[in-house]
Amino acid sequence: MEDVAIIGAGPAGSTLAALLAGRGISVALYDRDAFPRDKLCGEFLSYDALPVLEPLGVVDEIDKAGAPRIERCRVVGSKRTYEFAFPHAARGVSRFYLDDLLHRVAQQRGARAMVNTVNELPEAKVIVGAWGRWGRFDQQLGRKFVRDRSHRNFGFKRHYRRVEDRQSCLSGTGRIACPPPSNVIDLHSFKRGYLGVNAVEGGITNICGLVHASRLAHHKGKWDAFIETIRAEEPRLEELYARHEPAQDGYLSSEPVIFRARSAVEGGVFMIGDASGVIDPLTGNGMAMAIQSALLLAPHIVRLLEQHAGRNEIENEYRRAHRKMFLARIAWSRRVASLLSRPRLLDTALTTTSSPRIGELLLRHTRASRDEIARLADAWF
Repeated sequence: MEDVAIIGAGPAGSTLAALLAGRGISVALYDRDAFPRDKLCGEFLSYDALPVLEPLGVVDEIDKAGAPRIERCRVVGSKRTYEFAFPHAARGVSRFYLDDLLHRVAQQRGARAMVNTVNELPEAKVIVGAWGRWGRFDQQLGRKFVRDRSHRNFGFKRHYRRVEDRQSCLSGTGRIACPPPSNVIDLHSFKRGYLGVNAVEGGITNICGLVHASRLAHHKGKWDAFIETIRAEEPRLEELYARHEPAQDGYLSSEPVIFRARSAVEGGVFMIGDASGVIDPLTGNGMAMAIQSALLLAPHIVRLLEQHAGRNEIENEYRRAHRKMFLARIAWSRRVASLLSRPRLLDTALTTTSSPRIGELLLRHTRASRDEIARLADAWF
């Protein structure tokens, strides 16, 4: 029997497996898919995740692969924009590349990878749920958010390549405006949803969106029809899509995304990543939170395996630590999403401010400081 069984080998699960296996702990890492494989994601790796990944050699590898450094964010309303700088460079990196890299790093450090669909919780001293926003075990464990029908959203994503303008890139002349540089992430507003747009490795642009379920009633999963609808509603979205051509067949879409509180431990299973709490994609902090939750949990697992405290005590300690690190971020993300999914209200808000302090406030409340995560990483490594 393994010391630790981790169900789900995305950024959270593979990072935890790498951390624990590097300490000589026996780890089985389960995933239903063979790698590499694609995943729905904004593919924005925030700077506050990098101190965890640097000691694992991951940051060097994604930089060698050409992952763009993203240094600014631009909020694009119907008529106005607001731009602010990040205190440190983030990265644009595809899940196809990053997940495969993390999975390989976990195995190189000693984790045992298991490619199969897990129908029952495996036997292990410690079980970790890293299966994402929605999984069969959420229903089996009777998690309350599964029954929520009023807060359901759906994500969608597709990779694109920029179409070279055949005319000069001049705005305000009836011509298509120049595409944003690769060091900027754009957030576009539309009714009851929003898009995130940023470059990833290989000259690819990822356009990823979130929309409330109520907007999809007449589209029946036909994402092309939905995209045509929002293009007709928002001229800036028409410009965005007009300057890109698809680089992959069809769209990836999600199971329901439900922004409800989730317990970090359920039925004796320790949760990390989206299984422990989902932050709005607009923050660009989802992958960072997944990676940070792995770092946060790892010392608690070591204490449990070494029997430094009882199981109930350690479960409660992890619950408290998880709430302290993530709960306020998730709450703030919902407030900002409410604004971003109302184009007229967003334009009104953008009229009143051009101060970079608003961006600084958003960053402070939706992610950890890089120094805080670096201290936790230094304590582990």
